[in-house]
Amino acid sequence: FFTNKGRVYRPKVHELPDAGRDARGQHVANLLAFKPDESIAQVIAIDSYASHPNLVIATRSGMVKKSPLVEYDSPRSGGLIAINLKDGDEVVSASIVSDKDELLLVSRKGMSLRFLANEESIRSMGRSTSGVIGMKFRSDDELLTMAAINGESKDQYVFTATDGGYAKRTHLDEYRLQGRGGIGVKAAKIDEGSRGVLVGAMIVQPKDEILAITSGGTVMRTPIDEVRETTRDTLGVRLVNLSEGITVVSIALVKEE
Repeated sequence: FFTNKGRVYRPKVHELPDAGRDARGQHVANLLAFKPDESIAQVIAIDSYASHPNLVIATRSGMVKKSPLVEYDSPRSGGLIAINLKDGDEVVSASIVSDKDELLLVSRKGMSLRFLANEESIRSMGRSTSGVIGMKFRSDDELLTMAAINGESKDQYVFTATDGGYAKRTHLDEYRLQGRGGIGVKAAKIDEGSRGVLVGAMIVQPKDEILAITSGGTVMRTPIDEVRETTRDTLGVRLVNLSEGITVVSIALVKEE
């Protein structure tokens, strides 16, 4: 569990309470020794620390940091420092990567930057360092999320969704590879009035499915191939029909397997 304050906690899955789909669940503060002002930014499931080479953490201000995953192998219940944050910054995303992978950063205003995750582009650092600039922003923008790109791009798409219930998928080839530290290219046309702001972006394949979670506590499941493919600079189509006052708060990926 990576928190917004730059710490990482690691429970074993069997320690988490098992409950039905419509159960409220147990508060994470009862399971992990979170500080009072900490909230979850990213959850990653791993089987061993040796099976993955690197971990990349991204912050709201656009900083990225790559570290060997084995550096996070600690039994401490109080959590570890995962990144040294500057004042006012927060962790927004974390991904496991290899040097053969790429990274896609997406901002709240719909900009995106795709770059290599190898040592030449982003060198590996210690656990408690601050990282380097991953993406720059125009005024009033910030990083929404980061996604790892694994393997060939021919069957991969960038899926984006807004809190107003609209979504689209665009072929990954439309996002050209660039150098780290730029402003990037447009990933979605944002209409903050009727269609809302971005709440999520991820790399998907046609056989995947998406879960859209709303502020009302409902979950809608949609196959990716039912979401029309469009170009980068578009608004998208209706993904979820929302009642008055209800918004989409999060999206999650469901792999075919």
